[in-house]
Amino acid sequence: MTYNKNILENKMEFIDELYNIYPILKKINQENNNVVTEHGILKVIYADEYISSAKEGCTGVLFVIKGTIKIQKINEEGEETNLYNIKEGELCHEALSCLLKFESLNIIGEAIQDSLVYIIPVETMKKYFLNNNGFLSYMYRDLYRKFNIIVSNKEERVHESLETRLIKLLISKKSNILYTTHSELAFEIDSVREVVSRKLKSIEKRGYIKLERGKIQIIKPLEELL
Repeated sequence: MTYNKNILENKMEFIDELYNIYPILKKINQENNNVVTEHGILKVIYADEYISSAKEGCTGVLFVIKGTIKIQKINEEGEETNLYNIKEGELCHEALSCLLKFESLNIIGEAIQDSLVYIIPVETMKKYFLNNNGFLSYMYRDLYRKFNIIVSNKEERVHESLETRLIKLLISKKSNILYTTHSELAFEIDSVREVVSRKLKSIEKRGYIKLERGKIQIIKPLEELL
């Protein structure tokens, strides 16, 4: 979906949709003289665009109306690890932690597709949300779901070799010719380029793939390696 400036100029078109997705926002808005409607900002985050409270400052908390934001952790070497996605009805807990002035976890968000979000300023969140039991309950439920996702992913990786994860990723592409880089594959399985390159060369030596610059050709069914 592509968004243009006309959408941003008429945010009221999307308020009802926002409240359908996040009923708690509607409730807080009704109880506090339309504070959410009046103070919130409609924003488009375009595909592959990054957002970071650590770099840009904590200006507000975003609520997704349409689209998906991928949340990633950046380590000291600049390597990225996927944590979870934020979709309609979900929350960004890094932004919420700003409200309590917790130290940043160096987490960034990247739009997987053009995404329409509604940003409520920090001061509004502090005044009307942090003491609202309904919102806190909503926040903790969402946090529990995300924690469960991270734990499940971690367990899966612990019990599955990196080569197996790489092979499954290649199979999931459903094509005999993959236009991708080793760095991109490493990102998808939470590894590093050098390790992925070694694994790919090992698979190539066994005659299952052919490596070319920016391209991987699958010669034999990779399912045989699982």
